[in-house]
Amino acid sequence: MSLLNLHRSTLLLTLFTLSTCLYADTADDKQELSSENADWTSRGFWRTDDGDPVPSGWEFTDGQISLVAPRRGGNILSPPLPANFDLSWQWKIEKGVNSGLKYRVRRFEGRYLGLEYQLIDSKPDSTSDSSTAAVYDLVGPARDKTLHPPGQWNQSRIVATGSRITHYLNGDMVASVSTEGPAWETRIALSKFGGEIGFGLPVPGGRVMLTDHGGKVTFRNFQFTEVDAAASEQTLPTGPFLANATRNSWADQNSIVLWTRTTRNPEMLVDGRDFVTLAEQQARKLADEKDPEKLLNLQLPNGASLDEMLGACPGAPGKVRLSYHPVGQHQRIKNTHWITTSAQSDFTAQWKLESLKANSNYVTIVEAQTLDGEPSAVLRGAFRTAPESDEVQDVNFCITTCHDFIRRDDGMNGHKIYPAMSELNPHFVVHAGDIEYYDKPDPWALTKSLMRFKWGRIFALPNNRRFYHHTTSYFIKDDHDTLANDCWPGTTFGSVTFEEGVQLFNEEQFPSRDPRYKSIRWGRDLEIWILEGRDYRSPNHMPDGPEKSILGKEQKAWLFETLASSDAKFKLICSPTPIVGPDRNNKKDNHANDTYAYEGNEIREQLATIPGAIVLCGDRHWQYASVDGETGVWEFGCGPGSEKHQMGWKRGDERPAHQFLRVDGGFLSGRVSHHGNDQETRLTIHHHDVSGKQVSRFVFPIKKD
Repeated sequence: MSLLNLHRSTLLLTLFTLSTCLYADTADDKQELSSENADWTSRGFWRTDDGDPVPSGWEFTDGQISLVAPRRGGNILSPPLPANFDLSWQWKIEKGVNSGLKYRVRRFEGRYLGLEYQLIDSKPDSTSDSSTAAVYDLVGPARDKTLHPPGQWNQSRIVATGSRITHYLNGDMVASVSTEGPAWETRIALSKFGGEIGFGLPVPGGRVMLTDHGGKVTFRNFQFTEVDAAASEQTLPTGPFLANATRNSWADQNSIVLWTRTTRNPEMLVDGRDFVTLAEQQARKLADEKDPEKLLNLQLPNGASLDEMLGACPGAPGKVRLSYHPVGQHQRIKNTHWITTSAQSDFTAQWKLESLKANSNYVTIVEAQTLDGEPSAVLRGAFRTAPESDEVQDVNFCITTCHDFIRRDDGMNGHKIYPAMSELNPHFVVHAGDIEYYDKPDPWALTKSLMRFKWGRIFALPNNRRFYHHTTSYFIKDDHDTLANDCWPGTTFGSVTFEEGVQLFNEEQFPSRDPRYKSIRWGRDLEIWILEGRDYRSPNHMPDGPEKSILGKEQKAWLFETLASSDAKFKLICSPTPIVGPDRNNKKDNHANDTYAYEGNEIREQLATIPGAIVLCGDRHWQYASVDGETGVWEFGCGPGSEKHQMGWKRGDERPAHQFLRVDGGFLSGRVSHHGNDQETRLTIHHHDVSGKQVSRFVFPIKKD
C-alpha cells in the first residue's frame, strides 16, 4: 500500500473519533487526518494552540463560527490535514476588522506559523500584501477584484497543490505564487517569516488556523477536498549565487561594513582536479617571473582551466542588494541600493551601514539577481553592534590566526575551530592575519587570478563561511595574505606587486576602511585596538633605529594617544605580529625581533604605562601567554587555526617570559564579566584546542597574595 493510500485509510477510520483523537499527535504534527466529511463548524473540530478545547470567545451556532469576544478567543487550529487541498469558505467581518485564515500551519520553534489568506477591511482595489486575499506579507492580490464591504458575505478559496498556491475571491483568481525557487526564497527571506526553514512548503500534517487578531469575524460553509500534488514547477536556478556568503568588519556602536560576492555555482567544486605541485625551490625561482599566464599554466594539468580545480568557486556577474533590520523588528527593515558586480573587482560588492542602534543584534538579507533582474539566490545572516561606552556589558570574544586551505582539519567542511567558536556565542571575533597563504603550494598564488582563487575557495568552506556570515568580525592582514612571507612595500611575488596585494585585500576581498586601524569600545570596561602591520612598515633590512617602523608614524601616534585617553578597564591591542614574544632567533619582521628592537622597546614601554593594556597577537604557530621581563607587558598568542598548522617552536622549550606554552592549534577566547554587588569587573582569557576544549585560564586583574 502506498504511503498516500495508507494515510487515507487511517484518516477514514479516525473520522468517527475526532473529539478524542484529532489532537493525539499535536507534539509533532505528523498524524495527518482527513476532514472531507468532518463538520468544520463544530466546536469539537478545533483546538487552541495548546491543544485545549476552544474557549467561549468563539461561538458555534447555526453552521457558523463567530469570534464574538476578540482577544479572549485566541487562535484555533484544525487537526493535521493533507498538504495538497482545495478549501473554500464564506466569511464576513465588521468595519475596521483585521483577521485571516492560515494554512499549512506547523510548529516553528514552539509557535504555530503558516501561510495566511488575509481577511481585512481594505479597499477593493488594494494590491498590498496585507490586504484582503493577499498571501499575507508575501504576495499582494490583483487590483481588479470583487470585495464585498464589512457586514456582507464574501466567498474565498485556496488551492494548494505542490508548490503552487492560488487564492480566489468571490469566484476570481486574485493571487498565485510558487513556493519553490529563488523568487520564493527571496520573498520569505525579506518577510517576517525569514529564517523559518520550510515555511509554506507542502509538508503533510499542516493545519488550518482561524486567527484572533482582535476583531469580530464569522465563517461558514467550509468545503475541504484533498487533491493530488501537482508536478514541481521548479527549474534549476542558473545563478548568480552567493557561495561565499558575507563577511563584515569595522563594527562599532552605529556602523559596520559588509561584503559579498556573486558566484557561478551555489557551492565550491568539491571533486575538482588537483594542481600540479611545484617544489618550494622551484616556486622560489618562479617568484621572479612576471608572466601571469606562464605562472598559472605551470600549475594546471594539461588542458585544464582554473575553474576546474579542487575548491574552485568562480565568480559570475549579477546584481546584489543588502537588507537589514534589528532582530524581531522586521517592520524596521532597510534596503540598500543594488550593486552590479563585475570581473574587474572579482564580482564583489560592499556596503557601509550607518545609523545603527548600539548593542543590537541585526538580521541581514543578501539578494542576488541576474543582470536582467530575475531573483537567483538569497541568504540570511547576522551581526551585532557594540554597546555604548558607558554601558555595563558582559562581552565574549574570540581571536584566531593562521589558516589555509591545504592545512584545514575538517575535510571539505573547513576548520574545526569555527563550530567550536560558535558554541561560545562570541559578540565578535578578531582574525589576526594570515587568513590564507599566497606563498604555499596548490597553488602558489603568484598571480592575481590565483590569489582570488584562494579567497573564493577558503571562504566557500561551509564551516568558515557559515561562521563569518553570522558573526561580527574584525579582519587584520599580515604578510602571507598581503603578498609573501616577511613582505614590505616595494617587494613583489611573481607577477604581483606589494601595492597590488594591498589593494586586493584592503579594497576588494575584505570590508574596506581607510585607514585600516581603529579602536572600538565594547561597553564601559572593554576597548579593542585593531592594528595594521603591513602597509606602513619599513624594509626588514633597514638598520634599526628611530626611523625604522612597522606601524608608521601616524598609526603609532594614534595608538599611543588613544590608549592614554581611554578609560576602559581593559585595553586589548590586537596585533598581527608579536610585540612581546619570545620569537625564534631567525625571524626578522616583528617587534619581538632584534630587527625592530627600537620600536618594540618604545611600544612595550608605552604599554607599561597604560593600566589594563594587554596584547593579543596572531602570526605565531603555537599558543602562548608571555610577560615581558623588562616592562611586565602581557601578550597572548592565539595559535594557528588548525591542528595541521602548528610549527616553528620546539615543544617544551619554555623561556622565562612564558606563563603558558602549547605547540598546537586552537584559538583564544576572552570574557569581560561583572561580579557581585560592587560589580567587580574581570577579564578571563582562555586558550582552546581546535575542538573548543579549554587548555589555559588567566584572570585579570591578577590578584597577588
